[in-house]
Amino acid sequence: MKMAANALLKNGKVIARSFAQASSIRSLHNDKVYELRTYSITPKNFKEFYDLSVEYMHLRTNHSKLVGYWTSEIGGIFDMVHIWEYDNLQHRAKVRQAMTGDQEWSSKYISKVFPMMERLENVLLKLDSKSSLEQTNTGGVYEICCTEKPLKELPNTKGDGQLLGTFSTLIGSLNTSYQLWYHKSLDALVSSADLGTYGTHSTKSRLLLPTPWSPMK
Repeated sequence: MKMAANALLKNGKVIARSFAQASSIRSLHNDKVYELRTYSITPKNFKEFYDLSVEYMHLRTNHSKLVGYWTSEIGGIFDMVHIWEYDNLQHRAKVRQAMTGDQEWSSKYISKVFPMMERLENVLLKLDSKSSLEQTNTGGVYEICCTEKPLKELPNTKGDGQLLGTFSTLIGSLNTSYQLWYHKSLDALVSSADLGTYGTHSTKSRLLLPTPWSPMK
């Protein structure tokens, strides 16, 4: 009887875990997902890459929603950082397929800028339910922090900075989270860095400047 009870308990835990995994997979397919991309551009080609992006990025935003697009000023040099929103992974797959068939996008932009890239990185993120990505101020600077601090312990304030979004990682460097901040000025960002917001947890911060085609200004 005891052995049967233990087996039943074990099976129950396996079933519960399977349901949890299935729920996570359904969530990944049904909820909005965000792709954070970082392109490292060869220094000699940076201006040309930037100019081509100014001229042709509208071809890319015809396919899906751009949250923000920035140049990395400190914490990475000659890097372009951008975030894209998708309804779900199926939506992302359809967008990628449509872009492959977009001859204007391919010929006028991709074929020209791809050789300028030294490295391409991307991670798939989920936006915290308390985040809205609503921007109330413009004309300042941005900061993105990648941290190993547990999601539940992440701060909502950082000096006078405005928290735009908190993201957990779905695919990429697991057990890491991202926070996107807006600061009125570079000095305000530096002042907020003195507060030790992330404690002793490993955290990387980037100072970001918005591009002309970025929805977040």
